[in-house]
Amino acid sequence: MSVRVENRGRPKDRGKREAILSAARELFMGHGYAGTSMDSLANAANVSKATLYSHFADKDTLYRAIVEGKVKDYRLQDFSDRLSGDMAHDLVLIACDMQDLVFDDDAIRMMRMVIAETQQQSPIVKLFDEAGPHQVFSSIADYFAGCKARGANNLGCPKKEAETFASLVMGHRRYILTLMGVKKPPTRKARKEHAQQAVSAFLNLRR
Repeated sequence: MSVRVENRGRPKDRGKREAILSAARELFMGHGYAGTSMDSLANAANVSKATLYSHFADKDTLYRAIVEGKVKDYRLQDFSDRLSGDMAHDLVLIACDMQDLVFDDDAIRMMRMVIAETQQQSPIVKLFDEAGPHQVFSSIADYFAGCKARGANNLGCPKKEAETFASLVMGHRRYILTLMGVKKPPTRKARKEHAQQAVSAFLNLRR
């Protein structure tokens, strides 16, 4: 007996998806979340509204995809396939990727946008945290949980370890000055040096 396979629609056009994401990044960061409509997004991406909605159900979904995409660009949603098993080596790798992410030009613009919209009770504050910082933090906590499972008895609660590690890596004063435009983002060399120093400080606390 033959089995009928139903056609569930043509595959999504990846080129149009990327055009939508690119246009959305510029509109969101240029006009804010509330100031960007699905109509303006469709026009900027040069696609129909039907095409836009076939890729993204709503504005929240589109914004989340932008933030998640930035995390994936720096491979921080899942770094398990790049780990060596040596904690010092692995943490430097993670710290370098974190530094590259937070000082990425688009990431800085996204954070400035989120800060600007906090007083407006904008939904992007929660969306940004869930798709960006929370995702990275969860990946780091999972890493520490795995280390503990493999016998790293010098580690405490994975979530608390992730908080300490992330705070050292971020270098909050330097980050805040960059967000304010007082200082330029550090160079790649400076970011790597800071990542190595942060990892050394973290590991020294656990000896």
